[in-house]
Amino acid sequence: MSTAKAISLEYRQELGLHTNISDINQPIEENAPFHFKFYQVSDEVENTLFQILDRFLLQMDLIFVRESVLAAIKETITNAIKANAKRVYFKNKASDIFNKDDYSNEIADFKQTYLDNREEIEESLQKHNFGVFVSFIHNKNLMRIRIMNNVQLTEEEISRIKLRIEKAKTYNDLAEAFMDMSNEEEGAGLGLIMTLMMLKNDGLGESAFKFESGENKTIFMIDIPSKISKENVNVDKIDIMVAHIDNLPTFPKTIQDIQAAIDKPNSSIGSIAEMIKKDVALAANILKLSNSAAFRRGSKVETLDRAIQLIGLKELQNLLYSLGTKQLLEDKFPAFQSIWEKSNECAYYCKAIGNRMGMNKNNVSNLLAASLLHDIGEILLISFDPENMKQIRNYSTSKEIASTISMEEAAMGITHSKLGAMVSEKWNFPILYTKAMEYHHRPLLVDEVYQDIIFPIYLGDMMIAINQKDAKSSEIPQEILKYCKFSSKAEFDSFRTNIKEQYQVD
Repeated sequence: MSTAKAISLEYRQELGLHTNISDINQPIEENAPFHFKFYQVSDEVENTLFQILDRFLLQMDLIFVRESVLAAIKETITNAIKANAKRVYFKNKASDIFNKDDYSNEIADFKQTYLDNREEIEESLQKHNFGVFVSFIHNKNLMRIRIMNNVQLTEEEISRIKLRIEKAKTYNDLAEAFMDMSNEEEGAGLGLIMTLMMLKNDGLGESAFKFESGENKTIFMIDIPSKISKENVNVDKIDIMVAHIDNLPTFPKTIQDIQAAIDKPNSSIGSIAEMIKKDVALAANILKLSNSAAFRRGSKVETLDRAIQLIGLKELQNLLYSLGTKQLLEDKFPAFQSIWEKSNECAYYCKAIGNRMGMNKNNVSNLLAASLLHDIGEILLISFDPENMKQIRNYSTSKEIASTISMEEAAMGITHSKLGAMVSEKWNFPILYTKAMEYHHRPLLVDEVYQDIIFPIYLGDMMIAINQKDAKSSEIPQEILKYCKFSSKAEFDSFRTNIKEQYQVD
């Protein structure tokens, strides 16, 4: 990797930071670095950095490591800004951060002060000229992300970082890291350890993450080789999960018979309704679905015939996959109800996105069915391993990591999206639904033919996460927004706010 020459950085208001590139779409060339400088993380800064990351990963066909690398960038930048803020605090206290006694006396008060006044402290960083510098560069063998701040770490800070890096090497998976959570001082060490474990699980070994500090600067580097080989160390856990899936019952034959009857040319709403009425639970679920926010049209539906009429026979044929799944899982898995409710909310958002995209009725029908089904794997994973899933959810929420997929894989060897796809294959669902289950958290990896379904489901999930303040719109890849007819993240956020209000009313 060649060494970059000193380059003048100019402030670009539309990007929210200083940079050497003219705009976000500047061509990416080998050994031509993209440099960025900022003092605190704004929405514009995140938008710029995450778009650039996506562009470099797509250029090198490495988009599958996006979630773990994104987590590493966020963790490292957060720590760099915190280190900068610590210097401002010690300066204001007229204390010497390199004096062990001063450090010991002041550090506890800094942590509390930073928690209480984080925004105010970070706004002062520019005045004190404490910035963060991020560079992206690649050649045919390697992509390097360098994150630097213009402070030198103390011996104690360096020692803690080294300890966490060494600790991460000793864990086989995130589950072991979770067990050590209670032993972490300051509550800060787990973030770096988790990040390193996620990188490792994506095939980025010990040499992928490096740091050095001295002469008024600290540098972290994330190296991503052009060829990555993954080794899953959780084979035993995966075997247990697969055994659980193998033991699931087959998909209900009564529902398959109804789907086959709908395909017959002489089928009618009356004849299909008579078949459904023989299954009281199914009839109740269809009525309930027809009155849900995503399907209701006007006043409450009271009869099965009217419910089928409003939904439509072809649409019902698709929805029977999700209704049959509900029948099989809701009594066996405690996590079912909360995930089903979330999937219904996602379906409502997906319908609005599909209409915005100008989808025809058949495609909207497929989208709704897929959105109701897409989180089957999460139901299973939470039920199979509730303790680790709880830890993952708690951590990802506190760290604002939009996708927990990399964390699931690092902790348990398999993701809820992969589990869902396996169930879909076991029950011989249409491949469209299998793809929705497998790729809704990694939409940029899906084949182009399925983007009409997977992109809206990804956005629907993100809308829910953003509404709950578990994610930010800046994490959404720009090409997905563009594909779904959003010209900007601001337009998406406005749409999200409006559709959330409509959902709450409906």
